[in-house]
Amino acid sequence: ALEHVAGVVAIVLEHAGEIDVAGTWARNGSLSLRIALTRRAARERGRLTEHERLHVDLMEAQIDQKMDRFVEIAKTIHRKYPNDIRAAMILGRYEIDAGRFDRALQIIGDVLAVEPNNADAYNQIGYFYGYRGDYEKAIENIKKYQFMAPDQANPWDSLGEIQAYSGHYDEAIENLQKALALKPDFFESYNHLGVAYEGKGDVARSVENYMRASQEAINDRRVDPLLRAFRTAVVGGDLALARQVVQRLADLPHDKSLDKHFEVGRAFIQAVLAGEEGRLAEAERALVELRPRWEALSKKETEGTKYKPYWAVWNQLLSRVELKLGKTQEAMALLEEMANPPNRWVDFESRRSVYEGRAALAELVARKGDLDRADRLLAENHKWNPNWAPSRPAELAVAQMHRERVQAATR
Repeated sequence: ALEHVAGVVAIVLEHAGEIDVAGTWARNGSLSLRIALTRRAARERGRLTEHERLHVDLMEAQIDQKMDRFVEIAKTIHRKYPNDIRAAMILGRYEIDAGRFDRALQIIGDVLAVEPNNADAYNQIGYFYGYRGDYEKAIENIKKYQFMAPDQANPWDSLGEIQAYSGHYDEAIENLQKALALKPDFFESYNHLGVAYEGKGDVARSVENYMRASQEAINDRRVDPLLRAFRTAVVGGDLALARQVVQRLADLPHDKSLDKHFEVGRAFIQAVLAGEEGRLAEAERALVELRPRWEALSKKETEGTKYKPYWAVWNQLLSRVELKLGKTQEAMALLEEMANPPNRWVDFESRRSVYEGRAALAELVARKGDLDRADRLLAENHKWNPNWAPSRPAELAVAQMHRERVQAATR
């Protein structure tokens, strides 16, 4: 994310005598300001150390969406400054994306070889294990992070996030509340409380926390929690709550020149609402027409990478419409792509779309008589999270079909 080098840019601006501007950076995380300050820092290259110049170059590459250059600069930083945790995190995520988990751990290990007490390194290792589904090793490393930063909120938040996505909901809520006791405006902890309550099946409290996350976030980071709240309300079947979230989204100020997805996103939400309100043909048509518009934007943003445009939430919510229209095969094709996405999942959010796709697909293949495949799909899910409420209706349906098969065999 652009925030990875925020601290460096602030230092750069201080070196250039822009102390007030550097302070503004720390107080205001809007995308437009980050871009403006990065450009200003770049103009002060002559006053910077090599390390600082590389970080400004790194940020410019990301702003300009030159992802090949972004990765190459991160590699240069890691080679010259192996204890630089920001570069190591970028490269670690790059390796996770390529399916090279051991190499990702090695890169973070390079940091620890130079700086054995680097708390952020243990945090990142914990997340890598969490993404892979190795809960015990994830928690082991996060607790090392906590030991090194006992008075900070982020270790409690990291612990709570991993627990929320792994099915340990009550523990997650307890730890996230500890994070908020230390930092009451920590929007990420409200986000992760949203996940925990969503996993428990408490749609109202989940949406409440996602909306609070948006309230506490700064500028362009206020949108994502509301989109999560919208999805939670829709999948949870609470149309009135979904409409409340849509109104909150509409009330947010938007800089359309910076948010290229704004119009597509707004049209997507209205199309989903049409489907939930029973206007199924309208919803299907609108969602199908939106896909190529979104793909065109996504291709521009990922040029120079191996990423294939893929919109998991579009698949998920269009599949709901197709099922209501009786188009089971079309829905199954969308869910198959969710269960086997064209890109590797690289974090908890992209991973959850895989197991939600698997669960919904399991119910459909079971209804077609393939209970064995349904069981395999659900078993894979349970390795990551044994009890995810949005997937529970599909799991209960498969269990009921098993009971009916047993009853039929005993008659």
